[in-house]
Amino acid sequence: MSGSIFALDWGTSNLRAFRLTSDGVCVAQRTAAKGILAVPPGGFEAALTEIIGDWLTDAPTAPIILSGMVGSRQGWVEVPYAEAPAGIEALLAKATAKTLTDGRTALFLPGVSCLRNGVPDVMRGEETQIIGALALSGLADGPVCAPGTHSKWVQVEGGRIMRFATYMTGELFALLRDQSLLGRGMARDGQGAIETAPVEVARAGFERGVAQAFADPALLRTLFSARTLGLFDRLPAVAIADYLSGLLIGAEVAAALPEGFGTPIPVIASAALADRYAWALALRGYTAHPISGDAAAVAGLAQFAIFHRAQGDAR
Repeated sequence: MSGSIFALDWGTSNLRAFRLTSDGVCVAQRTAAKGILAVPPGGFEAALTEIIGDWLTDAPTAPIILSGMVGSRQGWVEVPYAEAPAGIEALLAKATAKTLTDGRTALFLPGVSCLRNGVPDVMRGEETQIIGALALSGLADGPVCAPGTHSKWVQVEGGRIMRFATYMTGELFALLRDQSLLGRGMARDGQGAIETAPVEVARAGFERGVAQAFADPALLRTLFSARTLGLFDRLPAVAIADYLSGLLIGAEVAAALPEGFGTPIPVIASAALADRYAWALALRGYTAHPISGDAAAVAGLAQFAIFHRAQGDAR
């Protein structure tokens, strides 16, 4: 049996491929702007070959495991969601296998769904990062945060995803910054791009927004303060975008967590975004355990690959 495992995190915008050893150690990584929206109909196998064709030739029996939007209705193979609570075993039970033209089998992992107050919520791809973050942090219980365009707050118990909530924080920030009245007061350069504030000014503006969100949870009311503080020169224009970011992330954190002190919370994000959540969490009484998205994806895919291979060996 081959000693390699090929694991892919295939999202809407990007494709990340990892070559793992049989015990889950990443020995090579490749990234391409070949998310599912950039792949023409019927072109997924060609896109796979384009990014890891030499790996496939080198290890013709290596298993392939794919997660993310590649398993969505708009992707290569639609994989039904696994209902929470769900851990590695339940997610693998919902996985869908597809035979490729070279005869090898590719395994597509499912997303996860849950019901909150009778309304469905879903994730696809984040569950792999959640499993990876647990492995990297050594935690099996508590909240995990995966910030982004659509942030996920996940409650984990015994290593299983029990329930979660989606916050459209990143998307709302971009819309308000670029297409609303609030963005008109922000400092911009000659090309119309938002000016980046000095680090100290940016953090002060952000934390002021977080504190305002904690003090007044009515977000539809507090949002307008991003305009009025600038109008009355109580906030420099270069800090308004950071203040707005703080308002939105503060509202998210306030909705996700009560005030208090708990175990460190894994935050799966880029360094810059993880810093912002760490600042907000500190004001709420928590500490953050930052984990990069790549590291979480690799660790999660490795967990699935090892477990899947062990299931095959046990048969």
